[in-house]
Amino acid sequence: MRDFLLRLQQSAKDKHAPHAYLGALGGAGFLALSIIFIVGGFELGVGAPRRLGTGAFPVITGFILALLSMSVIAADLQDTSDVERPDWISFVAIGGALAVFALTVGRIGLVPGIFLTTIAASLPDPSLKFPGKMALAAVVALACWGLFIGLIGLPFDAFVGLN
Repeated sequence: MRDFLLRLQQSAKDKHAPHAYLGALGGAGFLALSIIFIVGGFELGVGAPRRLGTGAFPVITGFILALLSMSVIAADLQDTSDVERPDWISFVAIGGALAVFALTVGRIGLVPGIFLTTIAASLPDPSLKFPGKMALAAVVALACWGLFIGLIGLPFDAFVGLN
């Protein structure tokens, strides 16, 4: 803990001080979340190795999340010299794509919903022109149709009103 505080003081003098340990703080938040999963899973009952209980999945997920969050903390505490600024435009595009998916799939169908979702997610990418984004969206939408409706048989409407 003392080493962490010394590094935090040193990073305050660094030019990257506002972003110095954000990864470690995020890892600590996920570590706390993993502890909640583990405790909640044990309260539900883990069961036996041959017959898992309802709490087995949260416990396993919690342990995996704990390992990943500790690796994030360790990696962030090792080196803070190359702190990158977050790409907020891409972050907003992915959030918008999730909203587009949630609002469209039930109303217009899986294929057009996935098409619009892919367009929304790819908008910030300047290397792909709009016709390429439309071709990518068409391929992803048709692949999702073939996978989720054709192969797996999930109860989605490919196009609302046409089935």
